[in-house]
Amino acid sequence: MTSPAPIDDLPDYASLGLPTERDGWEQFDHLQAYRRLGPIYQLGFRGERHVVIAGMEANEAAWRNPDQWSYHDALVPFREIMGPTHVTQLDREPHRRKRRNLRNGFAMSAVVRHLPVIDEVLREAYARHLDQPVRLHDFFMTALTQANSRTVLHCGLDAEALAHFIVFEEEFISGTILGEARHAHYARPAFVAHREFVFGFLRELVSRRLAGQRCPDSFQDMIDDRRERGEPLELEELVPEAYLLLMAGTGNTAKMLNCGLQHLLANPGWLGPLEEELAGYRIERLMGGMGAFPRLRATLMEMERMFPAAPVLSRVVEEPFEFHGHRLPRGTRVLHLQPLPHILDEVYADQYRFDPSRWMDREYPKKAHGTFGGSTHICLGMNLVRLHTPVAVANLLRDHRVSLGGEPEILVNLNYGVP
Repeated sequence: MTSPAPIDDLPDYASLGLPTERDGWEQFDHLQAYRRLGPIYQLGFRGERHVVIAGMEANEAAWRNPDQWSYHDALVPFREIMGPTHVTQLDREPHRRKRRNLRNGFAMSAVVRHLPVIDEVLREAYARHLDQPVRLHDFFMTALTQANSRTVLHCGLDAEALAHFIVFEEEFISGTILGEARHAHYARPAFVAHREFVFGFLRELVSRRLAGQRCPDSFQDMIDDRRERGEPLELEELVPEAYLLLMAGTGNTAKMLNCGLQHLLANPGWLGPLEEELAGYRIERLMGGMGAFPRLRATLMEMERMFPAAPVLSRVVEEPFEFHGHRLPRGTRVLHLQPLPHILDEVYADQYRFDPSRWMDREYPKKAHGTFGGSTHICLGMNLVRLHTPVAVANLLRDHRVSLGGEPEILVNLNYGVP
C-alpha cells in the first residue's frame, strides 16, 4: 500500500506548452491535458493554483459525496447578486433543506402538469412569428420566459418587464465568469437599472403572496408546502426563489436549442424521419413520457451532449479526500470538467459529429453525461429544461419549416462558467 501523493506533486498544465489565453479570454486545451497528464493535474488560473479533475472517474468521485465540497466559496457572484440564501451558496444540511423547500417548484412530478400550457405558449409564439426573420436564441429565451410566467410563476409580464428580466439574466450570467472584473460589469448603470426593476417586481409579487394572494402555480405549491411543514417564509429568501422559477436556465436552454436546431437542419437524413415521427405529436402523448417519441428523445440527448451549459464547475474542497493517488486537502480550489466525457472518443464514437442516432436503443453511463451535474447538487432546473425542449422542437418541426438566413452565427467560448 502506498500513501497518497501531495497535490504539489501533480503534473502541471504549464509544462505542456498548450494555450492559456486568446483574444483576452482564458482558453485551455483540457482535452489534450487530460490525454497527456491524466484525470488530475494543476493549473494556474487568475493568480491562484487550481487542481483540475476530469473524465468519468472524476465525475464518479465528485458526485459520490457532495459534502466533500464547499460551493459557498466557489460561486461568489451568485451570493453577491442573489443573496446568501441562494441555493448555489449553501452546503450540506442547509443545502438539503433548501432543496426540500424548492422541491414543489422543480420536481418532475410538480412541473409535468404544466405541459399543456407550455405547449400552448410555444404554439402561440411560433404563430406570431410566421414568415418573419428571428434570432433563434432571442426567440426561445422570450418564449420560454413567457411559458414560465404562465405556469411555474404567474406574474403577467408585459413587453417592458420581459425585456428587463431577459437582459438582466443574460448580463448576470455573463458576469459570473469575469473574475474581479465582474464588479465593474455589475456596477454599470444599465445593469443596475435592470436589477432594481427585476427585484422590485419580484418583491412586490412575493409580498402579495405572503399577504394572502393565491395563484395556481408552482410558487404557490412551494409556499403551501412550507407552511404545512412549519418552515419560515421570509421575503428576502423567497424573492430569489421566485427568480429561479421564472428565469434560471432559460438562456442556456435557448442557446442549446439555437445551436442544436442549426445542426439538425443540416442533417436531412435524420431530420426527415424525425419530422415523420412528430406528425403524431400531441401534448397528451408527451404527458406519458418520451417513449412514443424515440427520435425526439435521441435528438434532445445529443443536443445536451454537444452543448452543455457549464463546461467547468468551480469548487472548493471542504472534507479532504483522495483521487487518483493524490490527496486533496481542505481549501483546495478545484475545477471540475464534468462534461469532458462528452468529447472522449472512447465513450462517444465520432464525438464531434452531431449524431442523434447514437442514442437509439442505447444508454450511456450516467457519469458520462455531465450536462446537469450529479448527486444532490444536480441542476435544479433540469426537469424544466426537459419539458421545454421537447415541446419547443416538436411544435416547430410538426407545424413549420425553418430556413437559415445566411451563415449560422454561433460563437463558442470555451471559458469557465458558460460556453
